[in-house]
Amino acid sequence: MSSEEFVDQVLTSLRVISMIKEGQKVKVRDGLLSLETHSTGIITGIRRWINRDNRVTTLRYIRNAVIQGVSLYNTSKDERVKQGLMGALNGLTSLSVTYGDDAGVTAAIDVIRDRISFQEPST
Repeated sequence: MSSEEFVDQVLTSLRVISMIKEGQKVKVRDGLLSLETHSTGIITGIRRWINRDNRVTTLRYIRNAVIQGVSLYNTSKDERVKQGLMGALNGLTSLSVTYGDDAGVTAAIDVIRDRISFQEPST
């Protein structure tokens, strides 16, 4: 993968994270993050079970995308990456609300958010 492809992949992942809305489920398909159009219902639940969509897999993907984004920003200071990371904070907040009843997931999301938050310049 070329460096341009890597940057595009990170930016795409961060942008998808930023699009997560409260109550919306997220899935990983073919190595890419995707949003469920219908997050409730028996059929959605069965499909998620069959495809082994779960919070652990989703959080692992999101954590890796954020870590890659932070690393990329630290080495390149690319403003697009910074904006992607800042946008991802909104999606992470929505995801935290969605899984508010799961202390482990919300704590993991807080740790991921903290990775981004320290990137803001201090004055």
